[in-house]
Amino acid sequence: MIYDIALWSVPVANREQHREIMRAIYSNIQSKHEQFASLKSSRLYVLKDESSGFETWSYVDAFADEYGYTQNVKALDEDVQAVTLRREWESLIVPGSFKTGIWREFAPEIWI
Repeated sequence: MIYDIALWSVPVANREQHREIMRAIYSNIQSKHEQFASLKSSRLYVLKDESSGFETWSYVDAFADEYGYTQNVKALDEDVQAVTLRREWESLIVPGSFKTGIWREFAPEIWI
């Protein structure tokens, strides 16, 4: 398995709009299961830090292999609704805060 893991910041002032757009993004993906079949699972996390004025968000998307990841990226780029939602999402986050990376499983036989 490989995992696409991302982090980004959201101003607290955009909190509710951001939550709505994240629900719309995930609903779009869920409604098009065949198009996004390579996505095995996806989880969202939020770290609230009221004192900073920001929330830190993260997703962890799981794929069987790198080909599946590439297929998902292609599907997202070709889906008109996904592109529109992504533009809305980008307007709500802190510019330049989105960071992502591909992580590969290491030594599952020693996992606890």
